[in-house]
Amino acid sequence: MRRFPWALFIVLAVVLNVLRQILFPPGDVGTGATVGLFFVVLAVSYAVVGVLRALGFGRVRE
Repeated sequence: MRRFPWALFIVLAVVLNVLRQILFPPGDVGTGATVGLFFVVLAVSYAVVGVLRALGFGRVRE
C-alpha cells in the first residue's frame, strides 16, 4: 500500500489526540498547554511513522 505511512500517521495522530484530550481535558489545562501537547502528539506520531518506515513497514515488495 503506497500511502501506508501517511494513513498510519493520520490514524496515529487522531488516536493520540483523543487520548490527550481524555488525559488532559482542554478545560483543565491552559490554552498554551493544549496547543503544545497537540504539537507534541504530532511530533511523536511523525517519529513513530519514521521508525516504522526505517524498519521496512509500508514498503512495496516486488
